[in-house]
Amino acid sequence: MWDKFVALSEDGHAVLAKLSPDITVDNNFDTRGLDEALEKVGASNFYLIEDEVKRFIKLAKETSGEAYSGIKIAEVRDATVEVVLSDHDMLASMVVTGAYKGEPLKGPQIVHALAQSHVTKGINKLALKKVLIMSHQLKPGETFTQPVAKGKNPVQGKDAKFIPLVKDPAKQVLAPQEDQQDGKVDMLDLGETITVSENDPLMKRVPATKGEPGITVQGRIIPPKPGNDSVLKEGKGSAVSPQNPNLLIATVSGMPMLKEKGVDVEDALCLKTIGVATGHVKFKGNVVVFGNIESDMVVRATGTLTVGGFIESADVQVQGDIQVAKGIIGHNVSEGEQRSCIVKSGGTISANYAQFCELQAAEDIHLNVHCMNSEVRCGKDLVVVDASEKHGTLSGGHAKIGGKVVCVELGVEGDTATYVEAFARFQMYKERQAKLKEQYTQAQEDTMSVIRKELELKKIPKSERTPEQEQELETFKQESNEHLEKVKQARDSNEQELETALEANVVEVKGKVFTHVTVQFGEDKVITKRAHGPSIFSFNQYEIKCRSLLDEEAFEEEV
Repeated sequence: MWDKFVALSEDGHAVLAKLSPDITVDNNFDTRGLDEALEKVGASNFYLIEDEVKRFIKLAKETSGEAYSGIKIAEVRDATVEVVLSDHDMLASMVVTGAYKGEPLKGPQIVHALAQSHVTKGINKLALKKVLIMSHQLKPGETFTQPVAKGKNPVQGKDAKFIPLVKDPAKQVLAPQEDQQDGKVDMLDLGETITVSENDPLMKRVPATKGEPGITVQGRIIPPKPGNDSVLKEGKGSAVSPQNPNLLIATVSGMPMLKEKGVDVEDALCLKTIGVATGHVKFKGNVVVFGNIESDMVVRATGTLTVGGFIESADVQVQGDIQVAKGIIGHNVSEGEQRSCIVKSGGTISANYAQFCELQAAEDIHLNVHCMNSEVRCGKDLVVVDASEKHGTLSGGHAKIGGKVVCVELGVEGDTATYVEAFARFQMYKERQAKLKEQYTQAQEDTMSVIRKELELKKIPKSERTPEQEQELETFKQESNEHLEKVKQARDSNEQELETALEANVVEVKGKVFTHVTVQFGEDKVITKRAHGPSIFSFNQYEIKCRSLLDEEAFEEEV
């Protein structure tokens, strides 16, 4: 029926639908047959104006006068282009819609579209050419999107960097050196001690950069974030070079101690051994011993201690780190008797092994081979594992560790008992939590007291209240609320810290757990009654759990 209604306009650029006076339509009249009718008049590629088609159908059913005068339902349309901005105006894309029997795009149209969207920067001419070509190839109504302009992101500034120009003695690995000429290894040559002389460069500063600004496709400048700048920190025995403000130099000779933004130069005492020939050593600075610290010797130092051999049945206490190339050895003593070898550090202790001794460190203790029948205390972690993770036995004695314990084997075959307490700081957290809860309860009571005062004040007629009373109450109210919020945040923060610490501070055994091992967290403890494979002992504030590491889906074990 549509073929009786549709016809091309005089210019051939539109299709008009017109109801004939001699034809009436029923209520079943719809769009069926419209496509065929348009094809007959050569308008199958025209743009169909669907809303007008629906309007014509409605008017035709109502036999409205407008239906008899004619309604435009399809038309020729040229290809169109639209500029779309995205990524915070850093990308401009052109969306081309194919022509409906009309003209493809021309160069001026593309230029006009860019100008209308104020796109002036980062334009890709090849992409514009592709848009032009595609407008000839697209089917009627088909769309094609092509990025045509790209902005430039700002280059953010870099923070100031501090680059050490000397090696770090704390990281020096003491090991026998190979002769470069004959390839032989001299077991007594453990490498040169790292020292500096006066005016030697210690550290250089690379200043922070401001960065480079970016620009959007519309030409808007994006300022960069400048890097954080810091200055070199002069320390003991070091100063900023008068010739170069970005260079730190030594003002005295000694051993360099690297810091984050500076270097201290400590006095260094270098000895072949500490024994009867040297006597006890008490030194303000760092001590380097190429050989051993022998029996019954006392060593005190305010810096670090580096030992190329053994510490054997000596009393060693230093404020810095202790690094021992070989072992720390005492001899067996009766229960309750003081250990023959005592080694205490204000930093870390690292050695190949330790046996029958007392070790105490404010930070970590790291042993490679074993820790046998020793009293061990440290503020952070105890690690008894070598680089290959195949060796590392913690057996006998007592270990009270502030953080986590990691070893390959825990305990020993036979009846020798081993005691390990991990996360010794748990009690401190609990006491702090109890104190914070008390403070929070008290703060709540104080807040309620203020509310009661407010209610009492409101009972007094407004005319009888003084501005001072109201101001005083408002001040109390504000202070009370601020205090309550502060205490609540402290309580919640401590709770979160405790949860995080409980997850991290575990007893991890990579190889085997033997019998007669006591693992303690807080006041809770478990004693192993059978051997276990690789395991993790963890604590959730209420019980100690033992989890196997053998399976991917770890399962809990009975201890």
